[in-house]
Formats: sequence, C-alpha cells, structure tokens
Amino acid sequence: MKRLLFSLVIVFALSTCASAQIEYIGFSLPEDASSGTPYQLEPYFFLHYFYVDVLYFFDLLDKVDLQTKMEMFAKILNNIREDYPVELVIKFDDWDEPLRVSYRVFASEGRQIVFMTTNFDLENQETLPAYTWECYAHIYYIFGDKLVNNYYLFSEEKEEVHMTDLNDLADFYLFDEREDNDHLIEDLLLAHINAGDEPLVSRFVGYLTLTQYYMVINELEKAGKRLAEAEGLFEELREKDKENWGALLTMTKEQVQVIAQIRGALLQDEE
Repeated sequence: MKRLLFSLVIVFALSTCASAQIEYIGFSLPEDASSGTPYQLEPYFFLHYFYVDVLYFFDLLDKVDLQTKMEMFAKILNNIREDYPVELVIKFDDWDEPLRVSYRVFASEGRQIVFMTTNFDLENQETLPAYTWECYAHIYYIFGDKLVNNYYLFSEEKEEVHMTDLNDLADFYLFDEREDNDHLIEDLLLAHINAGDEPLVSRFVGYLTLTQYYMVINELEKAGKRLAEAEGLFEELREKDKENWGALLTMTKEQVQVIAQIRGALLQDEE
C-alpha cells in the first residue's frame, strides 16, 4: 500500500467571517501526487458535479473562498485514479468527525466509473468515523471525456419527458453521454430564450445553461457575455425567485472563473 501524505493546505482562524465554521481543509493524497490527471476528462463536467454534489450539498458555497475551491478541485481532478482514492477532508468546529469526501475510479461491466463516497450519514445528518452504505455517495460514469451521473444517462423515455421544455431538453443533451445531439443544444437554448411567452425566470435559467454550454466547447468569451445577460435578468426577478436561483447564479459565475484559469494553464503547458 502506498504511503499517504496528508497536508493541511488551509487553516481558518475562527472569526466573524463566513468561514468561521471551518477549522481546516486538507487532503489525503497518494505519495506520488500529480499535477495532471491521467484521464482525458473535460474539466467542466467534473467541476459541475463538484459544485452541486459537494459545495452546494454541504452548504460550502459561501464558506469557502474561490481560490480554495479551485485548489480543492484541482487536487481531486489531478489525483483521481484506480489504485488509491483521493480524499478531501473538512473539519467543522461543531462536528465531532471531519467530513471526508473520497473519489476513486473503478471498472464496472467494462466501463470506468468514478465513485464518490463520504462519511456523512444521510438519515442522522452527521459525520461518522468511516463510510457506511447509509452515507451520502454518488456514481459518475466515464464516457470518453465526459462524466455522466445516473440522472443524465440517456434513454428515449427521459428524452420524451424533457421535450416539453427546450431548456430542460438542452440541459439533458449537454450532460448526457451522447455526442450526436450536442449540435442541437445552442439552437434549442436560443429558441427558448427568444420565445416571447417564456417567463423571466425561465429565460434567466436559459442564459445560465447557454453559459454552461459555451464553457464546455471552450467559447469563454461567449460564456461571459451570456452570463452577463443572466445577471441582468436576475436583478429583475422577484425576491422569491432570487432566493431560489441565487445559488445557481453564484455557481455558474465561479465556474466560469475556474474554467478560464484551467484553460489558461493548459495553454501555458502547451507552449
């Protein structure tokens, strides 16, 4: 078994700031920790699930600064592998056990999957000393450079359900494993946004989905423009809608910045 290196990269002083609930954030990494992933994954999909399934789920969006989120994501993406898990460790001051979020690649029925496990007991809403089958977990399937969760695995039945809403259909095509429907995404979203009968909040969400699409195809200038349009519409939403959709806007804004940094780093490596 490989010797592990455990590093505490961020130590938070207890204060009146939003991060006061966190004592430390650390990582459990293999000794040969890497700065580049062995899997040719499009980073946006992994980033999206990291934001939704970890940062949002555990209410960390406002408790962790963007630079730390970038480091957390990079450590996980660059060190995920089959032979040993990469683990994110977060100690909250009022939790007995630190939260442990672990990622590892497995082979299942001839396909590679990413298995995310935690020590967070869903029923009792507490962290445990170790993972059990009652703990919060996710499975993501690797299809080429895409990471796909169970919800987005393509089926004609799912496709039929999403046909009634162009944004939902485009979102489904964006995150499913099929490439033959990707060329439809942009036109579907533009039709949705420009439809005269769509509510303001629906158009707002459409702009965010379009921003996601441009991040995936590496059109970051277009992503920035669509994000700005979404921000403009957000200011016009009712307060209740702002409460419901504010987190999605925050996540998308931060994801644009993270992806821009990743793309920039990749360009530097190529040079």
